Amino acid sequence: MILFINTAFDKTVLALKKNKKLFVEEINEDTKISQKLVEQIDIILKKAGAKKKDIKIIGFNSGPGNFTSLRVSLTFIKAMSYYLNIPVVTLNSFQVLALSNLDKSYTNPIIVSIDARMNEIFWVRYRNYSEIISYNENYNLSSESELYEKNNLGNDQLTLVKNNRNILNADEKNQLIFDKIIIDNKNNLGNIFSFIEYSLSKNLEKNIDKVNLLYVRNDVAKKKHE
Repeated sequence: MILFINTAFDKTVLALKKNKKLFVEEINEDTKISQKLVEQIDIILKKAGAKKKDIKIIGFNSGPGNFTSLRVSLTFIKAMSYYLNIPVVTLNSFQVLALSNLDKSYTNPIIVSIDARMNEIFWVRYRNYSEIISYNENYNLSSESELYEKNNLGNDQLTLVKNNRNILNADEKNQLIFDKIIIDNKNNLGNIFSFIEYSLSKNLEKNIDKVNLLYVRNDVAKKKHE
C-alpha cells in the first residue's frame, strides 16, 4: 500500500493506493496542516479499511512550494517512516504538476512554472514526457521578463503547466505563444502512483535520513557563485 502526500500548494492532497484502488482526501488552504494532517491520514486509512502498518512506501512532494506546510509534512513523514521502517520516494513540485496534467503519449517540450512570490517564478523545461521521470535538476529562478528576454523558450511548440493563473500570462509585448496552457486543473494521481512504482522498480526510493526539501532559491544561488 502506498501513501502519497502533497502539501506544496494551496490545497493539500493525501492519497492512498490499495490493491489498485485510490482513496483521496484534500485539505483546504485555510486549514493549518499541523492540525489536520494526522486526522486526515486516519480518515483516509479508515476509508480504505487499512491501518498505518499496511503502508509500505510513502510518496512525498519535496517542493518547492508552501514552506511551512512542507516543513510540517516532512517532519510527519520522517516520524512515520521511522516508526514503520519504510522508505520514501520523493517527487518535486515540477514533476507533480507535469504528471498530474499530461499523459505518457505527450511529446512536445514542456515548461512547468511555479509561483515563487516576490515577482519571481520557479521553472523547469522538460524536452518530453519521459524526461519528467528522469530527475532533471536544471531548476531555474527568475522574473517572468528574464525568462522571456533570455529566449529560454526557443521556437518549439510548448506546453505551459503552471500552478497560478496570474503568472506567465503571455501578451503581445512578449510575443510568446504557447501551444497549450494548463493551470493545474487536473489531479491525475494514477500517473503519480505509476511514477512511485517506477522508482521502486529502479531502486530509487530513499532512506528517510536522505530526504530533504527542495530549496530552489538556495540551489540557484549556489550555482551562480560556483
